[in-house]
Amino acid sequence: MKSIKKTLLGICAASALALTCASCSSYRPIAAGSGTVGEKRGEASSVNVLGFQLKSDNTMLKAAQNGGIKHIATVDQQFFTFLGLYTTVTTIVTGD
Repeated sequence: MKSIKKTLLGICAASALALTCASCSSYRPIAAGSGTVGEKRGEASSVNVLGFQLKSDNTMLKAAQNGGIKHIATVDQQFFTFLGLYTTVTTIVTGD
């Protein structure tokens, strides 16, 4: 009986560790302009922890300003979440 309890405890501990290390990241295109993709790249992010938004300036305008871009060619967004408790959304702008 003790060996079954130890086995179940081990399985629970391994499952908890696996869930703790689980995360998800995805990347999707949002828009493309008529400009050519330049060498400049700008990013702006928002951060959400436990449902509270700590940083929330992930606009295309802020990303373009951060990269010194005047003519936007592409806009992408990258999403990252860790167990649904910590989430970041990053807007990525390229252009000239």
